[in-house]
Amino acid sequence: MKLKTLLVDDEILNLKNLEAILNNNFPEIDIVGIFQNVHDAKNFMEANAIDLLFLDVSMPVENGFDLLNYFPERDFQVIFVTAHEEYAINAIRVGAIDYILKPILISELKAAIESVKRLFPDTAKTEICNKLTLSYEGGKSIIDWNDILYIKGNDNISTIYLSKNRKITISKTLKHFEDLLDANFIRIHKSYILNVKFASRIISKEVYFIELEDGTQLPISRRNYSKVNEVFNK
Repeated sequence: MKLKTLLVDDEILNLKNLEAILNNNFPEIDIVGIFQNVHDAKNFMEANAIDLLFLDVSMPVENGFDLLNYFPERDFQVIFVTAHEEYAINAIRVGAIDYILKPILISELKAAIESVKRLFPDTAKTEICNKLTLSYEGGKSIIDWNDILYIKGNDNISTIYLSKNRKITISKTLKHFEDLLDANFIRIHKSYILNVKFASRIISKEVYFIELEDGTQLPISRRNYSKVNEVFNK
């Protein structure tokens, strides 16, 4: 789960700066709108659900607190980002989760976003689930699922083939990984699990093979061919 996030500030340079910081440092943030006034932000929020609002205080016509007054019962979290220290108490009173002063420090922003994420368990769950901890003789590795090309199994031993010509061999069955990994990973053969995002094409010889982007060819069993073909051609 990503946090659907709205940015509201009357100064476009501040908006662009915050947008860049969030995009470059916080993949869990999904910016769904950017507005320079309360009126436009209010109209958007009435029509679209959001999880998080980054809000300036001082703006022409109506200020940040005026925007929140339109939503007395809120199902989103608020982080104020402002150059004005004097409104911090008011921010606490209206239930803001944090109050960040400009210029923005990434460390402060990170702490604020972590506070928000704790209120959205699915966000933390997604991050945890996308990491795989592997214990093996001589050490332990934490790898990202997205780095796995395929897994080859032989009885109770599995070798995980990773990007950048890396591989790790551990004492686990293929069934262990089949139950653990998400729908991007499919069993193509009794000895192989494939990350479909690295698949390039299916080759028909005397038997079927699937070719990866790096040229590696893996066999597809007859019993798994229909499933592989269906996934590959979506």
